Amino acid sequence: MALFQNGIDVSRYQGNINWKSVAASGKQFAIIRVGSSNSSGLYIDPYFLQNVNGAHAAGLRVGAYYYSYARTQSAVAKELNTFMAALEGLQLEYPVFVDVEDSSLTSLGKTTLTSLVKYAMDILYQRKWYAGWYSYTNFIKNYLDASALENYPLWVADYRSTLGYTGNYTMWQYSSTGSVSGISGSVDLNYSYRDFLPAIKSGNFNGYGSSGPDMQSVSGYQLTVFGTNNEYFYSANFNDVVGYLPQGTYKVVERNRTPYNGYEWVILDYNGGQYWTAILDDRNRLEQVSSSDNCAELLAQANAKIAAAKAALE
Repeated sequence: MALFQNGIDVSRYQGNINWKSVAASGKQFAIIRVGSSNSSGLYIDPYFLQNVNGAHAAGLRVGAYYYSYARTQSAVAKELNTFMAALEGLQLEYPVFVDVEDSSLTSLGKTTLTSLVKYAMDILYQRKWYAGWYSYTNFIKNYLDASALENYPLWVADYRSTLGYTGNYTMWQYSSTGSVSGISGSVDLNYSYRDFLPAIKSGNFNGYGSSGPDMQSVSGYQLTVFGTNNEYFYSANFNDVVGYLPQGTYKVVERNRTPYNGYEWVILDYNGGQYWTAILDDRNRLEQVSSSDNCAELLAQANAKIAAAKAALE
């Protein structure tokens, strides 16, 4: 089987990641944990969005996974309602994987557990997320009916030097003790044998069928840039970067009604064109301009037009 890409998978346990260093080390994709459950219930991984945006900004392809404890269809639906809300507005180039490996699930039996995994992936597909499943070789052999799931991409974990799983698979997690530049401590290492992106794009999955943020025209707003690292973009996509905005204030012409990619986006006037940027507390702020400031701006615009007209007559 031909190798397509080398990658990693991460969660909050890797802490803050230097994604530029990860990319420079030769990693080409990352599967990032959306969330899981603990004694307090379902939760979103606190590093999820940071990792998605960081990996994308560094040029990696990105997928997602969630760790499942669901023992009933209603529990599956509850997990997905939480985790799909966190995925809303994102674009992903790899599948969203259902991670089924917990020992608490083994008492369900193969038939019931397999049907729950399939039920979860079917819901993801219906909601336009390209779904797959993850487990390790012995768990699949003893507690799942892989033949009933063969139409869905499998990401299999097996840390032996040779993969012991004999069924169909698309990705192999071959180590849990990898060392990668930009990450403190160990990290899971993976091989991908499939380019998922053509099927994702053609099927309008993973946010590729969306039209972007729901924007509205506004007046009386300005963006004040005080950081030196405020990027601006051709579109609401962190990979579509133009450069860095100089410190200063910029007229905002549109803002989104609801968060997109987890951020508030605005369109601003700059250097004769209109560009996008995200509101980030450490580098910019969106401000409503007072009515007197609006009047001053309108007066300045009017005076500029008058001066231009006079110049044309001279």
